[in-house]
Amino acid sequence: MIMEYFKGLILSTVIILPTTAFSQASNDYWHVDTDVYVEVEEYQGQRDSFNNKVFDKVSMVGKLALTNPQSLWGFYFEHRESLKNYGHDFSSSRDSSIRNRTQIGATRQLYQSAVAAFSLNGSYRKESNDSAPNTTALSSNSLYWLMPAGSIQINKKWSFDFWDALYYYSNFLASNYYEWEAEHGVTYKHSNAVTAKFTLYNDRVWDKDFNQVFARDQIRGYFPIKISEKWAITPYFRYFLNDSSYDSQKNLTQRIKNGYRIGTQIAYNVTPKLTLWGGAAIEATQWKYPINNHMTSGRSHSQTYYLGQIGIKYSWQ
Repeated sequence: MIMEYFKGLILSTVIILPTTAFSQASNDYWHVDTDVYVEVEEYQGQRDSFNNKVFDKVSMVGKLALTNPQSLWGFYFEHRESLKNYGHDFSSSRDSSIRNRTQIGATRQLYQSAVAAFSLNGSYRKESNDSAPNTTALSSNSLYWLMPAGSIQINKKWSFDFWDALYYYSNFLASNYYEWEAEHGVTYKHSNAVTAKFTLYNDRVWDKDFNQVFARDQIRGYFPIKISEKWAITPYFRYFLNDSSYDSQKNLTQRIKNGYRIGTQIAYNVTPKLTLWGGAAIEATQWKYPINNHMTSGRSHSQTYYLGQIGIKYSWQ
């Protein structure tokens, strides 16, 4: 599976690189940037139906971006393969599955000046889930989205930043649904090396009849710090204000009591074109009701989530 993924990523790069070389010769300056990384997600105590300890997901991800400072357009490609409910020794069972996600998108710069910038992104994502032999088929979907985004400079230190994404999911073996996801907040620039960003994050999901089935609200903070020409670090946090699920009759099925996530990403510039990076986070929550597969514990229904990432970025221009 991993070798097939690499073949696809290499083929995509080979197809685009000749275009890049031609563009540079004609002073268009197209840039190809790739990011390949491994991501591991786990809930403390999580087990499958056979009582085996399992990861929630182990994902191999490849991203490719094609941008040009002289163009109003940017183009993006992403492929992700996730091993779901695989054992800690990467063994599989009848509970295991493989999720495949392939995504393409384009962003159009709508307006840009010294005080403001606005853009519009349109993307398509295809997701399939391969279950174990002789087990029930899992749902797959096609996702379509539009995402306006922008930044408005308030003064030399402060700016207002936002993005709003509208999604439509066309599902196979499940009902279609709609989603709105957004972040709105302010960024403070202390210096060229230190900034701080605080946002309000919102997420809403509606079923095919426009009944709300999910709501999430968080306060988020990001703190990018450039330590040197080689090193950069970005600590961040998320504080849960609301996380609720409902059935189609609007009955509450789950609600968070409290929760937070703290994490960081670290990047090391090996060369001007090559960057090694990693990330780690822990999320602690308590829920109104227990969650299946031993993902919560105790009378307070506590849950602990772990995230780890390691990757390589390369600029081909």
